[in-house]
Amino acid sequence: MKKLILILLFTLPSVIMFGQAGTQTFGLSAGVMFPLNDLGNNNLSDSSSGVAGTGYHLQVSYDYLLSNNFGFGIDVEFNSAKYSMNKVNKYYENILDDTQKEFLSTAGWTLGGIYLRYYLRLALGNKVSWDIAPLIGAMGTYSPEYQITVKSIIPPGPNPSSTYYRQRSKAFSFAYGVETKINFKTSHHGIFLEGRILESKANFKHVTGTGYDGKPYDMSIKMNLMYITASLGYTYYF
Repeated sequence: MKKLILILLFTLPSVIMFGQAGTQTFGLSAGVMFPLNDLGNNNLSDSSSGVAGTGYHLQVSYDYLLSNNFGFGIDVEFNSAKYSMNKVNKYYENILDDTQKEFLSTAGWTLGGIYLRYYLRLALGNKVSWDIAPLIGAMGTYSPEYQITVKSIIPPGPNPSSTYYRQRSKAFSFAYGVETKINFKTSHHGIFLEGRILESKANFKHVTGTGYDGKPYDMSIKMNLMYITASLGYTYYF
């Protein structure tokens, strides 16, 4: 995806046809977030697996149209996704052992960011246009809090249980991506359909909790965070 971002950064200005400047827009959108790569992976034997489920996406945007075809904008977004118990269960379904397991998550993934973009706008009709833009910015991420309790079922009992616990941790990282949007305008109001893909390499420097042996741990985990968002939004033109 880095190559695509660089191509867009260098080729969009070359296709601009400058016209009347000054149009501004304010947008609000909401939709769905789909985790990819490490963020959505459910391989619990890998500490970089995020086990995130499908989440929701909220965004506020401001655009300044320099011409009929070119503009700058800023996006502020918020994403939330649960630590997926369905993915945890699917992982353990393929593992045969002699333990009974209980899972609990009190906080899921939280990902927020602020992104700058410049975009090419192509007219598809009198009231319809298509935007495409590279995104660059900063992402802040909170990992989930969860615990897994295991207990042997081999008779005779009773058998003691042990619990693995992971606290929330945070990371701040550079992020980049691509955004595309279809705009439907009526006077000073409009709606739009938007799709985005974002990627960031995050380093959680202090991941803490308690291991199955009852001892505390403190480690660092590097993750390749990637997700797609699909949303519906409202735009005000002024």
